[in-house]
Amino acid sequence: MSQVLALGKDDRVMVVAPHPDDDSLAAGGLLQRALAAGAAVRVLFATDGENNPWTQRLVERRLRIGAPERERFGRRRRAEALAALERLGVPMADAAFLGYPDQGIGDLAASGGEEAIAPLREAFDAWRPTLLVLPSLFDLHPDHSALNILARCAVARLAPGRAPSRVLGYLVHTRGPLPSGPARLRLDLSDAEWERKRAAIACHGTQLAVHRGDFLSPQRRVETFYLEGGPACGSERHPVRLACVEEGDLRLEVVLRPRLGACGRATLRLAADGPAGRGGTLAVDLAWKRGAVPIRRVSDGAVAGQARLLGRRRGGAVIVPRAALPPAERLYVKVERRFGFFDEAGWLQIGGPAAAVAPAPESLSGRPAICCVVPCYNVADLCGPVVKEAAAHAQRVIAVDDGSTDDTGEVLAAVAAESGGRVRVLGLRPNQGKGMALMAAFRAALREGPCDVVVTLDGDGQHRPVDILRLVAACRDGADLTIGERALFCTMPLRSRIGNTLTGSFLRRVYPGCPADTQSGFRAIDRPFLEQIVRSVEGSRYEMELSVLLLALSQGRRIATVPIPTLYFHGNRSSHFRPLRDSLRIAATVVRWLRRGPPAGGGAGLPGAPPPDEIAGTLADLLPTAPRADTASSARKPT
Repeated sequence: MSQVLALGKDDRVMVVAPHPDDDSLAAGGLLQRALAAGAAVRVLFATDGENNPWTQRLVERRLRIGAPERERFGRRRRAEALAALERLGVPMADAAFLGYPDQGIGDLAASGGEEAIAPLREAFDAWRPTLLVLPSLFDLHPDHSALNILARCAVARLAPGRAPSRVLGYLVHTRGPLPSGPARLRLDLSDAEWERKRAAIACHGTQLAVHRGDFLSPQRRVETFYLEGGPACGSERHPVRLACVEEGDLRLEVVLRPRLGACGRATLRLAADGPAGRGGTLAVDLAWKRGAVPIRRVSDGAVAGQARLLGRRRGGAVIVPRAALPPAERLYVKVERRFGFFDEAGWLQIGGPAAAVAPAPESLSGRPAICCVVPCYNVADLCGPVVKEAAAHAQRVIAVDDGSTDDTGEVLAAVAAESGGRVRVLGLRPNQGKGMALMAAFRAALREGPCDVVVTLDGDGQHRPVDILRLVAACRDGADLTIGERALFCTMPLRSRIGNTLTGSFLRRVYPGCPADTQSGFRAIDRPFLEQIVRSVEGSRYEMELSVLLLALSQGRRIATVPIPTLYFHGNRSSHFRPLRDSLRIAATVVRWLRRGPPAGGGAGLPGAPPPDEIAGTLADLLPTAPRADTASSARKPT
């Protein structure tokens, strides 16, 4: 959903561009709108664009490019930028060049020094913009995303009341469809505005020699901006799928995908914005086979600690001890390859005021009526803590003892006796399968008490009850079905990974809105859809959960996903999934559903919409902060 950008004569609009031409490409229309509204306008160029050797070789027809040649090329690009601004109506006096090194802003951000932030802070403080327009944190060009971090740090160092009231981000270098959502702003240029913007772009002759088709594409007629501090608009494609605090340490779950133009070992980088001089960037080589690798400071190569790696070549979990993190108000993370220039997905903020974090716990009276359903079969050693913690996040818990032959029933009975009536044990004899256990609990949940949302989680400890509220929050936002999506298919046991991959790939050909994790047992279901499930869905074992997903997809219901960590104990031996027989049941369910359609009462509809990703975990307690003597943070809060 797009919002309207309102500008008036009292606004002071500052556009920050990493290189000459970025302002014309990304904000040429916005600058015209601001001037037409009577607003004051200023453009800051971080670099002169001098370090572009291959374009310079083509334009100047010379092979050797040294320091004098780069300096001359930078002067030429500055002149082009000023001529372009004149075409847009911006006087030369309203432009400034900060002199950052072209292709070197990332190194400045990695150093963590205040000298890199000072030019931006001084410019913001002197001109006091009401609207600040920055390159996006998610831009694939390292200079763009690093400049966003430096600008955020500069804004945070402004005195109270001097920070811009609005901050927008723009994307120049991206891959795939542009992110959408409530934080998106769109400007459709008129014919006159587009002609002036094309004339401004045409002033960048050095770049048109290589990028003419791209620069003058009709797609440039639409300008898109994102509210900085809003939802993480690029997170659905980011290799870091989850960030959370686990036993006091930072856990990052990473999924790596091969792509053209980048190869070699991947490195995880963590940038911290801390008190003066105490930020900087940490680097972790993702050498999964080693299991533990040093965490190095990029500025001096010193070892800050040891990171634990759990995974394989395509991804895994990175556990960073709290002691290795510098005092910080914000943390940013990205993945780099050894060879290749552009990033896979830019930086992602995972902590601090503008992070997209999990909702804060609410009192039980302020939540919808939550009923947790925990199916248990021969998990006596694991189910007790799961049910106890689930009861702390829900009004009631229905724990199903599905014909267990160990002490599971006794453990559940003891937990129920201590719960003050909030835990009920439902016993089935003999073992009837997970699907039958869930359906019995669903009927009891609807029949016996208040129930706005039902949350299902496994009794063997694979799911963290602390994530219950995150799934419920998605239902409160309008989702009929929320699936806790396990981010680490690469570290799943083989029997789970193969079935999930094949089923998900096939179903997405039929239902584009199908989530990647089709068999996760951690789900939240809104009551109206739960009533439909009880009337319509069949299945005795694991195929029942797939039938629920198929019903939601066939009816066009809203399906959301929330990335979660999944904890496999002892190779997931507690699972009772039978690879051959249960996989055949699941395959038969898919074939039967597609041939016959949903069961009676199932209805039909359009495929579900693609679900948004979230970055999880409340990191405020993880980031040690030090008070400032002179300024207070003015960073924007999530909108």
